[in-house]
Amino acid sequence: MKKFILGFALIFGLTQLTMAQMKEGKIVYERKINMYRMITDPEMRARIPEFRTSQFELLFNEQASLFRTVPEDEAPDPFANNGGDRGGQRFMFRMPETATYTNLASQIQYESRGMFEKTFLIIDSLKPFQWKISEETKTIAKHVCKKATTSVPMQTMRIGGGRPGGRNNADTTEKTPALPKEQTVVVWYTEEIPASIGPDTYAGLPGAILEVDMDNGANLTTAIEVTAKYPKKELIQPTKGDKMNRAQFQEAMKKIMEDMQKGGGMGGMRFRVNQ
Repeated sequence: MKKFILGFALIFGLTQLTMAQMKEGKIVYERKINMYRMITDPEMRARIPEFRTSQFELLFNEQASLFRTVPEDEAPDPFANNGGDRGGQRFMFRMPETATYTNLASQIQYESRGMFEKTFLIIDSLKPFQWKISEETKTIAKHVCKKATTSVPMQTMRIGGGRPGGRNNADTTEKTPALPKEQTVVVWYTEEIPASIGPDTYAGLPGAILEVDMDNGANLTTAIEVTAKYPKKELIQPTKGDKMNRAQFQEAMKKIMEDMQKGGGMGGMRFRVNQ
């Protein structure tokens, strides 16, 4: 009798766990980028908030996921809590709008990215990461998460500002330390959402990634809301844009950046000035 009760309790517990797992829904993320890590010019720093805040959402079901930018007019004002009381001109950087669709069965990604008044459609296989899983846990958006780490190539942009020939364009080659070739990425994933999904191209874990920490807090993406409701008709594969694979896109961006540096441009970000 005791064995029967124990067996029934075990089956009931496993059934409840399975029912509790989300197989489709929407995750809303907030991303905070430390702009001072990229911008070295003191005058420009004085006109921007230290952190640039934006929002993204991840729609998912058992077949696919779509990670996309929340429109600027729906996202929080980056000057609302940091730097809003500064006088004079304010620089507001606009991050490129993206939509990344992943076919979970084929592991093929379709990323639509708008940059420099053009739309690129990057089609490539999902890059596998070498994850190191830890037993450390914490709760994010009411979901218990486990920690995992990996290493990725260093991606750092520096904006010095200043006028051509001015003091900010002085040769600082000897003063600038060499950057490491790789950086550690720390993520937190939850097995309560068993889909192998996450922000941007991060995936490959036994659960949805709810937080991504790049460069020790320089770029932090954290889930702030998880819901089973989502616009199912919007979970579709993007089709518009110049088609290329990720290597071709990176080469195209490298050329654009080099051309902008020669012309004294601002690099891969657009900005507007608020009086």
